[in-house]
Amino acid sequence: MDSHPSLTELTKLSHTYYERQWMYATAGNLSARDGDNFWITASGKHKGELTDKDFVCVAVKDGSLVSANEGLKPSAETSIHQVAYSKMDDAGAALHVHTLDSNLLEFGIGKEEGFRDVPLPPIEIIKAFGIWDEKPNLKFPVFYNHTHVPTIASEIKRYFETKGKPQVPFLLIEGHGPTVWGKSVAEANKHLEAVHFLLQVMARRI
Repeated sequence: MDSHPSLTELTKLSHTYYERQWMYATAGNLSARDGDNFWITASGKHKGELTDKDFVCVAVKDGSLVSANEGLKPSAETSIHQVAYSKMDDAGAALHVHTLDSNLLEFGIGKEEGFRDVPLPPIEIIKAFGIWDEKPNLKFPVFYNHTHVPTIASEIKRYFETKGKPQVPFLLIEGHGPTVWGKSVAEANKHLEAVHFLLQVMARRI
């Protein structure tokens, strides 16, 4: 099975994120769009040892498996990536990590509430999202961390369908971690680095 060129980029980022302690052991998942499909890290793969053979190809339309090397299955969080790609035609990559600060932040999102928009501090790093307003008044969506991941994906879908695309290119699952997106792997990585800094600031202001 031939791999998509973006998988080399994702593999390198996986090793980098592992070294930064953003993707311990098998935690987190990375993906890139390939036309009507997307490639995503296979379930159970150690992110510090990932290779470009450790990805599976999934349909954007319904999340069904398109192709995979023998013995590989999609990440448990594939449904979250599928919603992101299906709701944003310009999303070319999506990155999900488990950073310390993103897990220290507590917003008290209720299970029945599902999600809530939370204010972002209007700091300089927001320019990484292409937002150049002075002191921007922005919010980002935070979701309840359901044990059943497809339920989280359903809540994210409900957010897009009722509130539209988030003001910034990321969302946060409380007690879990951020998912970011961009037009390319490089742009998504830039966004993730900015998100990490933003969440660090927020965690230290508590």
